[in-house]
Amino acid sequence: MKSTTKDHVVIGKDELIHQIAAKAGMNLKETSKVIDAFTEVVREDVAQGHEVRLMGFGTWNLRDVAPRKVKSIRGGDQITIPARKRVGFSVGAVLSQAATGAEHTRKVATADTKTMKKNR
Repeated sequence: MKSTTKDHVVIGKDELIHQIAAKAGMNLKETSKVIDAFTEVVREDVAQGHEVRLMGFGTWNLRDVAPRKVKSIRGGDQITIPARKRVGFSVGAVLSQAATGAEHTRKVATADTKTMKKNR
């Protein structure tokens, strides 16, 4: 299901499954299992402190967030939010190029593929 709000389109999990199944020539059930397995593996590895890198797409990792003082919305008192960990995502080159247009992205992906073949 695509959700739209003023030129902003959100692709949900169901739509993602349909699109991937069509491109990969898989059925919806298999595709759903693959996506669920992928997200589970990323979640488990990041929780263990590992960095998960999908070349060209991006990198997930666990980051430290320092404690900080903020003004409470209830009463205006100064409170301290304790240090914590959060999941970070750094965008890879191919995904980053998607912002400049599909045609340019295709050229970058092709160039990356050629580079990878040379380095084998």
